[in-house]
Amino acid sequence: MDLFAVAVHEFGHAIGLVHTSAIESIMRPYYQGPVGDPLKYDLPYEDKVRVWQLYGVRDSVSHTNRPGDPSQTTEPPVLLDLPENRSTLMLARDAPDRCTSHFDAVAQIRGEAFFFKGKYFWRLTREKDLVSLRPAQIQRFWRGLPTNLDRVDAVYERPGDHKIVFFKDQQYWVFKDNIAEEGYPRPISDFGLPLEGVDAAFVWLHNDKTYFFKDGHYWRYDDHLRRMDPGYPKDSTLWKGLPTQLDDAMRWSDGERP
Repeated sequence: MDLFAVAVHEFGHAIGLVHTSAIESIMRPYYQGPVGDPLKYDLPYEDKVRVWQLYGVRDSVSHTNRPGDPSQTTEPPVLLDLPENRSTLMLARDAPDRCTSHFDAVAQIRGEAFFFKGKYFWRLTREKDLVSLRPAQIQRFWRGLPTNLDRVDAVYERPGDHKIVFFKDQQYWVFKDNIAEEGYPRPISDFGLPLEGVDAAFVWLHNDKTYFFKDGHYWRYDDHLRRMDPGYPKDSTLWKGLPTQLDDAMRWSDGERP
């Protein structure tokens, strides 16, 4: 048995990482064999991202290459900022007041919080500061959504590959950073979800599973295996303290709470 691999795994638990089914993670629940020379060991990218999600990122990050991909660095993936051009500011004048209405969806993406209302969204940094008092248009920031988009139902960052998934009515889109992947939208039946849509979605770091809520029920989905866990849906009252009708949900940056 590789004692170094075991030590890294246990240290991961000590700093708050939990077991995951991600193939390249040191935090898989069962021993996976030796990891090689400890002096040359590089923590898997999936685990680095989970540490960044829990503790944030230093201002200076060493630029070592991602294993097997010399074009990538170990910096966490970030979302590009949308230039505040004149047309963006004119559209924002008709945006809803963020303080006087509920949100259609909320999500934590790249460690930042996003609040969606109508065709607009607000963005909160890791330091919990608003990027701008003005909201931005959703479809102008995430290129590939319909130009006539009037709202989104749920949004979450997928564990493993950290792509972003948007839900609207009976369809969903998958984004790599700000750009939609080819072949979307697709029907939400791909997830095994009801065609009525979803009200909320979030990923829980305790088990790396995605939870979907709709009309008093919830589903648990394994994004690594791309399948719904057996035995779902279940009654959402099993989540103590949740409202009967859940509008939106997200995992806060500490990984402890939805």
